[in-house]
Amino acid sequence: MKNLMSSLFLCLTLYGWSQSANDFSFGTEVVISEINIPWGMDWLPNGDMLVTDISGTLYRWNGAKLQAISGTPEVVVAGQGGLLDVRVHPDFARNGWVYLSYSKPMGGNLATTAVMRSKLQGNALEESAEVFRAEPASDTRHHYGSRIVFDQAGYMYISVGDRGNRDENPQKLNNHCGKIHRMNDDGSVPRDNPFAGNPIAMQTIYTYGHRNPQGLAVNPETGEVWEHEHGPKGGDEVNVLKPKKNYGWPVISYGINYNGTKFTEITSKDGMEQPEVYWVPSIAPSGMDFVTSDKYGKLRGDLLVGSLKFGYLHRCDVEDNKIVKEEKYLEGIGRVRSVRQGPDGFVYLGVEGKGVLRLLPD
Repeated sequence: MKNLMSSLFLCLTLYGWSQSANDFSFGTEVVISEINIPWGMDWLPNGDMLVTDISGTLYRWNGAKLQAISGTPEVVVAGQGGLLDVRVHPDFARNGWVYLSYSKPMGGNLATTAVMRSKLQGNALEESAEVFRAEPASDTRHHYGSRIVFDQAGYMYISVGDRGNRDENPQKLNNHCGKIHRMNDDGSVPRDNPFAGNPIAMQTIYTYGHRNPQGLAVNPETGEVWEHEHGPKGGDEVNVLKPKKNYGWPVISYGINYNGTKFTEITSKDGMEQPEVYWVPSIAPSGMDFVTSDKYGKLRGDLLVGSLKFGYLHRCDVEDNKIVKEEKYLEGIGRVRSVRQGPDGFVYLGVEGKGVLRLLPD
């Protein structure tokens, strides 16, 4: 019965049942206009904002002045690659750690997803060390994934896309690609990781069977990590991550090839997880966060997702850990690359070509 109800919900979502007239309206104001593609953002304990520009620069914004931070890694700026996410350690006040994910050059025409940990001293990154590097490297320039999030227990999660090699990477455990990884803050493997001790698996793997996950967020009510990923033509997904679970790509999917042909005939299979929701047509999701402040009324507890393809902010109304309704806001605002709630309770959007915007309740 549970599987039947899940399938019914997914079908109704596909045909627009979960879409509704907007319950709220919002405005925006530009906070930072100088950053062209603000891929990731996070905040220091003093309220200063850190923002990455995909071209390779990490910026610090103190509310009045934008300053570039030195010491960022060399990146491959091509296709979907560049300087990607930024995350401040939850205990930054004590240890000073900042994490950057990026497309790392690996010699020749190869590149991969990597994460660097550094001490932020003033406007410089120091004592830098690589804490994660995805294997194998690839000559493709897409599907890096690359979001970073810390859960409530302090474990770090990193998303890595399939790098465009869907038939080899996502369903095999002997590589890092098409996976979500869980590790300690220094990159070491937690003892209770689901594949720890498995001789054929990459030890950091938490879940597998993913395409290109560009959204990670912790549900404050449950502590679970939620993920969203790009499908092909149709089939973008939101998933609640469970350790050791297989999320199906590319064996099952609600999408098709870009040329209209099928690469799979099935949308479900025993041993593979169904998404909480999927989108046909694809919205091209990037960035997401849960609303925990009271500034936006009944949006508290809901999930906000950026749409690159259609240029709007997508609300997933979450009740009892389920998405029960969806709404679109700010249609036509532009390609929403990143979505984060700041320590001041406001939601901030990284919009390509416009910079960082603050979401304002009307």
